[in-house]
Amino acid sequence: MEPRAYITAYLERTYLAGHTDLTDAARELVHADVARRPEKYAGDEHGRALIAYLQIHERLMNRLGEMDDLPDGEFETRCAQLFSETRAALYPLYEGDRQVVDAGTLAVLLADASVDDRLHDLLTIERSQREHLEHAVHGIDLDAPSFWSRAFLDETGSPAERLTAAEPALVGWLHLLEAISTLCMASARYRAAIEYSRTVMRAQGYPNHAEGTAFLALARLEEEDAFFALARELGDADAQKVDDSPWYLLGRALLLYKLGRERPARRALREFASRCDGGAFFLLNPTYHAPYLPVRPTPRESWELTHQAVWEADGIIDGTPDFVPWAEGVEGIRASADSFAARNGF
Repeated sequence: MEPRAYITAYLERTYLAGHTDLTDAARELVHADVARRPEKYAGDEHGRALIAYLQIHERLMNRLGEMDDLPDGEFETRCAQLFSETRAALYPLYEGDRQVVDAGTLAVLLADASVDDRLHDLLTIERSQREHLEHAVHGIDLDAPSFWSRAFLDETGSPAERLTAAEPALVGWLHLLEAISTLCMASARYRAAIEYSRTVMRAQGYPNHAEGTAFLALARLEEEDAFFALARELGDADAQKVDDSPWYLLGRALLLYKLGRERPARRALREFASRCDGGAFFLLNPTYHAPYLPVRPTPRESWELTHQAVWEADGIIDGTPDFVPWAEGVEGIRASADSFAARNGF
């Protein structure tokens, strides 16, 4: 979830809580003004710390975007310098306010450290944040389906979606879980990756594709029954989570291929290529993906979700070395990749 989205929602919520006499028209004006000038509504130290994180994050992402066309060597040098500078700004921010949890998460993710070391540090932050949520955030119940207690939802009359989107402490914890599940995948802890991603999937009002991690991990484990059970579970609630999911469609092709079911695997691959913009191209042409800081970025192009899915499946694809040569030989896949490249200037 983008920092600007949940931080402005939080600032608006806290401002309105202190100005209960506003008319509906005035509330609409506040909503528009918070979006334009969030720093004006940071009325306490925590609000100002959240604004500081927002500015650091946006500066980081903007500078990363400016480096896209640099030669590889220069990109790596400048990227390392940028990450070091950003971490230097994040650490004192997190030390000053541990509830700006994204600052701590991002600082760990930017560290020049092993996957295991970063995973250890994220798990330490997660334990602390879980304790804070359970004991210090009114209305939170981490055992409840949406993480909000039924009594609190009834008391406030607010839907879980709205509460989640305006609670940085909960959003930060969900970001942590997504980052942890990603590192679990990278370190072959597939069952742990599934467990963390399934927790994130319970959230309401927090846009995510945590199901993608679960699909890829189940494909890697060759657990066919569990893979399709998850697809049915998600499809019953929201058909788009399956029908148009590049993680599901690619995971299904990988799973069937790994199980030696070549004919259905070919059909699954062709469906992935036809339904997911850029599917064939990114599969046959591994393409650098900007790091997730701290979690999957919001897509701005139709093909970006496909790029994310193929990038995340890279370890599984590497562990199935015959898969890409086989895929290139499937009728229509090379033509689909070439057509996408021509349309998009790759």
